Amino acid sequence: MCKISVVIPVYNCEKFLPVCLDSIIFQTYENLEIICINDGSKDDSLKLLEEYELKDSRIKVINQKNQGQSAARNRGIEEASGDFISFIDADDWVSLCLYEKFVKMLDKSGQNIDIFLFNGTNFNDKNQHCRNTSFFGIKDWNNYEQKDFIHTFNDCKKPFSGNMSVWNKIYGTEFLRKNNIKFAENLIFEDQLFYMETSIKAKSILICNDALYHYRQQNTASTMSTLGKNVFDIFRIINRIEKILKDTNNYEEYKYAFFQHKYMQFAFLFFRAKLFLKPRFYDEMKARLLLVEHENLNIDICKHLYGYDIYKDIIKLKWYDFYLKHRKNIIY
Repeated sequence: MCKISVVIPVYNCEKFLPVCLDSIIFQTYENLEIICINDGSKDDSLKLLEEYELKDSRIKVINQKNQGQSAARNRGIEEASGDFISFIDADDWVSLCLYEKFVKMLDKSGQNIDIFLFNGTNFNDKNQHCRNTSFFGIKDWNNYEQKDFIHTFNDCKKPFSGNMSVWNKIYGTEFLRKNNIKFAENLIFEDQLFYMETSIKAKSILICNDALYHYRQQNTASTMSTLGKNVFDIFRIINRIEKILKDTNNYEEYKYAFFQHKYMQFAFLFFRAKLFLKPRFYDEMKARLLLVEHENLNIDICKHLYGYDIYKDIIKLKWYDFYLKHRKNIIY
C-alpha cells in the first residue's frame, strides 16, 4: 500500500481547521501521513493542531515562525516520507473517498504517476452554497474519452486556462525531488509557477473528473482579496514561467496561448490592485504586452485569440478609461 503525505500549511485558520482535519483523518484510505505546518498563527490554530495530534498518531505538527505559505509547503516536501504528496489548504476540505479513489486508479493504471489531477467545487462561505463548478474541463484534454488514459502536458488543449492551483492535485514525491521542484518563496501567485513547472516536466498525468476538493471561496482572509504591492509579483512569476517554457523547448509551441494568459491575467489583477497602484500596474502590463507582440508574435494569429479586444484596449486606453469600460465585464 502506498503512503500519502498530506501537507497542510496553517495560518490563523482556527475557524475552519476542524472541518479540514476531519475530512483527512476520516478518509476511507488510512495509510496517510498528515503534516501540519503552523506558520506563526496568532489565533488558537496551534492549540487545535496539538489536540488533533494527541488523537491521531498519523498527525505531525511542525511549529515555525511566520514565513509564508510557500515556505510552509516546502517544509512539508522536506519532511514527507510518503510515496505521494497532497497539498491541502487549511480552510478547505476534501471528499472522504479522495485518497482511496486515487490509489484505486493508480493501481489500475499499473504505472508510476507523476501527477494525479482531480476536480472540485466552490463553496460560498457567505450563503453556505456549494457550487459544482469544475476546476478544469475534462474535454480540454485529448483522449479524455479513454478512461485511465495517461496524459502529458501536450495533451492539454488549454494549458493556461482553468485551475492552476496545487490543492486539486497529488504529486509523486520522487518526481518533485528528482526535478528539484519547490514553491517560490516570498512571492504570491506561486501556484502558477509550480503548476507550470510540474505539468511540463511530468511524464505521466492521471485525470479524474470527480469533484473531490471543496474550495472555500468567500474566506475574507484570502490572499486574493484587494492586493497591495505584492500584485507586482505576477510579473516575476510570468518571467519564470517563460524561462521554463524556453528551457524545456516549449515556448514556440505555446507562445500564443501564453500571450493570451498574460493579458487576461494582467487585466484580472489590475482590478484586484488597490486604487493607488492601478496606474503603475497598468503602465507595466502595457509595456510588457507591447514587447511580446512586437518581438515574437504574428498579429494575424493574435487577432483570433480569446479576449484579444481586452489586449487592444490595454494598449490604446488610459488606465481609468480601461477601468470604466471593463469593470463590469472582467470578473474580480
